[in-house]
Amino acid sequence: MSQTAPHSTSSAARTMSIIGIVLGVLAVFVLPIILGPIGAVLGFVANSKGDRPLGMYVGIGCIVATVLGMVLGAVVYSSMN
Repeated sequence: MSQTAPHSTSSAARTMSIIGIVLGVLAVFVLPIILGPIGAVLGFVANSKGDRPLGMYVGIGCIVATVLGMVLGAVVYSSMN
């Protein structure tokens, strides 16, 4: 029987966090309504799989990136009209 440390992070959870970060950054500039929530879900799932506290920060950051991307898109759209 192998024992793991109480705060060990699986590579799958860390991978989900990294992908969530990438999607969050992309959500600011491209398709925030799609990429942001996907990144947030990946962050929160990574948090539940053991990537604490990074997963939680990624989830919250992706929500912020979604809102920021939508506001930025609205500003760009209104300035074009």
